[in-house]
Amino acid sequence: MADVSNMTGSVLAEARRKAGLIEPPKGWPPADAETAETIREAATAAMGEPVVGWKIGATSPEAQQIMGCDGPFFGPLFAPRVYESGATIPFAAGTLGVECEYAFRIAKDQPAGKKDYDADSILDLVASCHPALEIVGRRVAGDGFPGVAEAVADFALNVAFVYGPEIADFRNADLAGAEVRGFVDTEQTNAGHGRNVYGHPLKALAWLANALADRGRGLKAGDWVSTGTCLGVVPAAPGTRVCGDYGAMGRVEVRFAD
Repeated sequence: MADVSNMTGSVLAEARRKAGLIEPPKGWPPADAETAETIREAATAAMGEPVVGWKIGATSPEAQQIMGCDGPFFGPLFAPRVYESGATIPFAAGTLGVECEYAFRIAKDQPAGKKDYDADSILDLVASCHPALEIVGRRVAGDGFPGVAEAVADFALNVAFVYGPEIADFRNADLAGAEVRGFVDTEQTNAGHGRNVYGHPLKALAWLANALADRGRGLKAGDWVSTGTCLGVVPAAPGTRVCGDYGAMGRVEVRFAD
């Protein structure tokens, strides 16, 4: 099983590096969550790129219904695929769209084995909060969003991550209640709120810290964590500009190359 997982992970990593799509490899989709995580770890190792944080997926009931799961999952963010707001980036094959998210920068290492975090205590690990965009997509050819096991194995569907300016005094900001709007060029496509992210983005961050501890890992100083979409998926296409407008808390945008 390990050999198969390593082989599948290598194939996924090669597809990601080439920004292409592949046909389903042997044994796809993964049979269960454990197999999916084993493939994800193999794919992460095969990428050969520094991991600089994590994305959290399926933090809303709507996303969980679409993907056939009853809770969140996570995957890695790679240094060469993290961009500052305003960047122009390639449009990868298999891109499903853009998610407007709250992201946190981690201030210090999570103590080894600590896994009782909640939305209040997790603040001890947080340096800053930012409006952010996650570009999501698949490496294995198919229609729409895959099931959760396939998503987890396939880098948790992460393609790229874009962060905006630091939100001033975010600890006193209404991250859950503030409206977040998505735009393609100048047209608003959808809107939502931070409460769509596991009830509150900080609750999602606490979930991740606990999930990492369960696997003998933890958040590290300097990590980025993107906590899940506030408003579903903003459509994207080559040559378009996608923006997340967080009102008084700022804006974040990315342009896709033609």
